[in-house]
Amino acid sequence: MKKKIAQLVSVAGHPLLTIPLYAAFVLFTFEDVKTASFNSALIIGCIFIPLILRLYLKSRNGSYTNFDVSDRKQRKSMFFFIIPLLSIVTAVVFLTGQSRNLCLSLLFALILVVISQLVNLYIKSSMHVSFNFYLSFLVMTLNYRVGIIVLLISVPIAWSRIVLGRHTLKEVMFGGAIGLTVGLCMIYAEGYL
Repeated sequence: MKKKIAQLVSVAGHPLLTIPLYAAFVLFTFEDVKTASFNSALIIGCIFIPLILRLYLKSRNGSYTNFDVSDRKQRKSMFFFIIPLLSIVTAVVFLTGQSRNLCLSLLFALILVVISQLVNLYIKSSMHVSFNFYLSFLVMTLNYRVGIIVLLISVPIAWSRIVLGRHTLKEVMFGGAIGLTVGLCMIYAEGYL
C-alpha cells in the first residue's frame, strides 16, 4: 500500500507534469492568448515533448533503466539533451522580449539543470525534488501563501522518491538544496527579497 501511494505521489509530482501545467496555467492567466500560445508552444513543444519522447524511447530500448533516468551514469546523456533545448528556448524568450518573469524563470531553470549536471558527477540528486522546490518559488512570485503550500507538497514527493528506491535521503536532500537555492536566487533576481 505504501509503495502504491508513493508511486501515485511520484507520478503526480513528476516535473514533466508539474512544470508544463504550471507554465500553461500562468501564461494563459497573465498573457494575451497569442503570447501565451507562442510561449506555451515554445516551452512545451521545444523542451517537454522532445524530452518525454526521448525518455520514453530510451527507457523502452533499454538505454535508460527507467523513465526517471534513476541511474547516475545514464543521466549524463539526459543532461546533454536537455541543456541545449533549455538554452535555446531561454535565448528565444529573451530575444523576443517576453516578460521578465518568464525570462528569469527559464534562465534559473537552466541554471538548476546545469548545477544538477555538475552535482551528478558526484551524487544523483533528485530532479523531482529540485524542480518541485523550484516550482514553489515560481508560485511564490504570484502568491506567497500558495507557494508555501507547493513547497510543503514537495515534502511527500521527496518521501515518495525514497520509498520507491529511486533516491536515498542524501540524494533527496541534495535535490532539495539545489531547488531551494536556485529558487531563492530567482526570487531575489525578481526583486521579491
